[in-house]
Amino acid sequence: PRITITLVFNVMVILGGTIVRATGSGDGCGESWPKCGDQFIPPNPTVETLIEFSHRASSFLAGIGVATVFFLALWIFPKRHIVRKAATWSGIFLVIEALLGAALVLYGWVDADVSVGRTIVVPLHLANTFFLLGALTLTAWWGSGNAAPRQSLRTRTGWWLIGGAAILLVLGATGALNALADTVFPSDTIGGDLAEKFGPTAPWLSRLRIVHPIVAVIGGMAVAWIATKESRRSTEQTRRLASAVTIIVLSQMFIGIANIFFLTPLALQVIHLMVADVLWIVYVVYAAARIGEPARETSDVPVAA
Repeated sequence: PRITITLVFNVMVILGGTIVRATGSGDGCGESWPKCGDQFIPPNPTVETLIEFSHRASSFLAGIGVATVFFLALWIFPKRHIVRKAATWSGIFLVIEALLGAALVLYGWVDADVSVGRTIVVPLHLANTFFLLGALTLTAWWGSGNAAPRQSLRTRTGWWLIGGAAILLVLGATGALNALADTVFPSDTIGGDLAEKFGPTAPWLSRLRIVHPIVAVIGGMAVAWIATKESRRSTEQTRRLASAVTIIVLSQMFIGIANIFFLTPLALQVIHLMVADVLWIVYVVYAAARIGEPARETSDVPVAA
């Protein structure tokens, strides 16, 4: 239960980061970190400062939660146990997450900034967020007594599962850049000035917005196909998880369409990211359940390097 609570809380912190970006509150504490201005608790804060400070405070609490999970894993499970490894990776990704967040603040990569540094760090931040959630998810899954991996990822099944995870990472990275573009270059209408948005004179980040919807549809259907394909001869639990992946993929597509139609309001942005996080978590659980089954298919034979 503690691990699950930590996982849920980390998702809430991630959603808080979306609110910080969408409201332009990234410099609410100025270019200082971890302090907010000259103090840890800012006096007479503005709305932007409150939003940024709340996100930093919740991130600190999330760090305490991950540290607690790590030490509990060391205390409860023996050396070289897979839960220990997953908890250790959770701690590593949390540290990287904090460093990436600090870089955004210290280098001024907030608000309307569209520098190369920001466009590199933003998708990296999202990818690391997924890795953190994945490590916490596996810690909770294996720590709850579910089967550890019985199949190597160096099999056809393993490569398919890795491929699905890679697709979700690409979707998340392009989605992060798309959200950044929507914040910096907001639209007043659904179509807007197409030349201004996607023409040769438009900023490259604005033109990139056409990429994510296309990649999301193709990649989402590919992930649903992989989950369905690799669960045909699996247990009932794994098949249910595969079905959940497909349902969430379809739901995310409709939310994405609504996000475009309603001109990316804050509420839909938060929902869109939340469902993306849920999709990633469910896919990780599905993959863990799949490789936790005994190998009984020709597709599970190790593939030559």
